[in-house]
Amino acid sequence: MRKLFIYFFSLILILLILGFFYFLKVIAYANVVIGKNIDGIAILTGGKGRIDLGLNLFTKQSNIKLIISGVDKKVSINSVLPSKFQKNNKIYIDQVSESTFENATVIADWAKKNQLYNINVITSYYHMPRSMLLLNKFTEKVNYYAYPVKKEKSKNSNFLPDMLFTLFLMQEYIKYLLSLITIMLYS
Repeated sequence: MRKLFIYFFSLILILLILGFFYFLKVIAYANVVIGKNIDGIAILTGGKGRIDLGLNLFTKQSNIKLIISGVDKKVSINSVLPSKFQKNNKIYIDQVSESTFENATVIADWAKKNQLYNINVITSYYHMPRSMLLLNKFTEKVNYYAYPVKKEKSKNSNFLPDMLFTLFLMQEYIKYLLSLITIMLYS
């Protein structure tokens, strides 16, 4: 019985390691394709460059709507949006969401309310798989297109920061797996 447990545990460990390497491949996002006929942009806050990338994309397209989801309740709109965007009625600020799960439900409701069917999703590259998984779970008739904020390449490679970042990516991989398992259990 003990050998069976060791074999089973080893198999699970090997699958998790292989899954992590696949996760690393998925988050590379070598070629980002902007969706056709975009009618919305959804920004999930929480990392550097997300809002700037979303606003930049927003200014390049006309007649689209934008949601910035997960803005902390304590943060003022003035610190989130430059003044030229503050009175734009096509921009919605969500200050209710406190998790990726809540971001996905708010964005799905926003898309339905505004009859949006093609949405660029902006978040960090490592956060994108879980975000897309949850968004696709909550909305069936909406096409979401990943538009990740990519990691800036560091010229210097230091063991400790690299190891800490790898541990951070493992944490994100585990969160993705937990989201996947939750969806499978409650579907």
